[in-house]
Amino acid sequence: MKKEKPDYFRKLLKKLIVELEGALDANKETTETVSLDDSIGRLSRADALHAQNIAMSLQGNIQIKLNLARQALEKISSGKYGVCVACNQPIAEARLEAMPETPLCVNCSR
Repeated sequence: MKKEKPDYFRKLLKKLIVELEGALDANKETTETVSLDDSIGRLSRADALHAQNIAMSLQGNIQIKLNLARQALEKISSGKYGVCVACNQPIAEARLEAMPETPLCVNCSR
C-alpha cells in the first residue's frame, strides 16, 4: 500500500464509523418492545412485530459492520490494514475503497 493511503483509509473509516453510529442511534426507536396493552388489533400488532424484527436484524448488521470498521482502524495503527485475515495476501485497493472495513480479500470472501 502506498505511503499516503493509510491516512486516506483512516479518514474513510472514521467517516464510516460516524455514519454507522448515527444509523444505530436513528433506528433505536424501531427496535423498542411492541406493547401488548395497546388496542391496535391483531394484524397491526403482527405488522409491528414484523417491522421490529426487521429493524433488529438491521441493527445487528450495522453493529457487525461498525465492529469491523473499528477493527480496521486499529489495523491501520498496527500496520496490518489491507491484509486478508484468511490468506495473508494484500486486499485489492479497489475492494478497500468499496468496503474499507473488509477483513477479507475477494477470493477468501467467497
